[in-house]
Amino acid sequence: MKKLISLALILTLTASAAVLSACGKKDSSPSAKASDTPSAQSSEQSRPQVSEESIEVSMDESKPKITQTQLDELNKKITAAQSIPKFTAKEDNIIGRDCSKDLTVSLVSKNSASSYHKLLNRNFERGADRIGFKSILIPETDGTVSKINDGLSDAVTKKSDMILLSGDIKKDTVSSYIETAQAHGIEVISSGSRGTEHPDSFVDYTVPIPFENAGELMADWGIVKTQGKLHALIVSCTDSVLAPTIFTGFKKEFEKYVSSDEGSCTIISGSSIELGNGLANKIKSALTSDPQINYIFVFDDNALNDTISATVQAGSAVKIVGTGGSTEDMDLAQSGSIEMLVAHSYEWISYAMIDYAMRLHAGLTLPSVMDVPFRVLTKDVIKKAIDDYKDNDYDGFYEICFGDAFITGYNNLWSY
Repeated sequence: MKKLISLALILTLTASAAVLSACGKKDSSPSAKASDTPSAQSSEQSRPQVSEESIEVSMDESKPKITQTQLDELNKKITAAQSIPKFTAKEDNIIGRDCSKDLTVSLVSKNSASSYHKLLNRNFERGADRIGFKSILIPETDGTVSKINDGLSDAVTKKSDMILLSGDIKKDTVSSYIETAQAHGIEVISSGSRGTEHPDSFVDYTVPIPFENAGELMADWGIVKTQGKLHALIVSCTDSVLAPTIFTGFKKEFEKYVSSDEGSCTIISGSSIELGNGLANKIKSALTSDPQINYIFVFDDNALNDTISATVQAGSAVKIVGTGGSTEDMDLAQSGSIEMLVAHSYEWISYAMIDYAMRLHAGLTLPSVMDVPFRVLTKDVIKKAIDDYKDNDYDGFYEICFGDAFITGYNNLWSY
């Protein structure tokens, strides 16, 4: 017998549904065409309508409580994830210079001025230039649809061979510009906005980065720390394309290990319009309504500060777990403002993007999952990592968090 637990979710209603494609290829169904989507101008100027809807998570009442053996296994998993990840890519070796010497790439990020994308774009440019890409174009963007579309138009004007979309870009708002690029023979690839199970619509390929694993580690942490008695509050943003992928991993672990009589899960989700006020009020209300809540899981790092503020205002001792890869995210973990951060590396992702682009351009077999790991970071983990690091010549912890084995690994993979 199954018990359905209602979860409060604020959903942003979009003008058209994005159709997920299979195997990383673009969806050519009518619903993915520009004619079925709002114009770039109207998408940018209009604010989404927000409505409240309930979703349900199925929990099996007959499922036994988590065993000590299962807790021990999960503890081993999160303990291992606290160490510097190893390079494990097993793709065939390629001659990187031969695969990229005539390749011009436009790297269009959601907001090129953000700290995360500054670092990702800089490292992509350095790595691609070193390997021998013909040209790397990085247009300036600021998070608005118009600037992203300008970047896409610039790629067409400058005759790029490939466009790499980086970040949480809503493809339906730029679909007509993507289709224009595709009509000019430019392959459009997205990266950093989906996991491996749900490739982006509108684009030709999606770099398969396993963001589901971040959600799994978040859930595993809470389950271990509460000995299976996890009463979770999930905070997410409906504007985030990535958050549902992280939720997929979280849900898998939660439903597998948390019994219905020992745990609960509530979701609060709002649009970016609510950041700074509305979302914090919802979090405070949830904490007041359910004093059993012992962990908050934040699936969009844009909501971390609101979550921290809400717990302080509510006088709550609830623990906060987040995920992200920016310097600001790591600062929050280092200061202890959040208990744990499931971090990913902008530099590692940039190398994975380079690898994927070269293999695609050369017509080689594409990896089904890229070697992009996630590291569990706490205040103590960061302190030990800094203490153990022999060379003090670094700008911030983000530079040493993931080590440099992946750089050597990719260089060997590319015969560099």
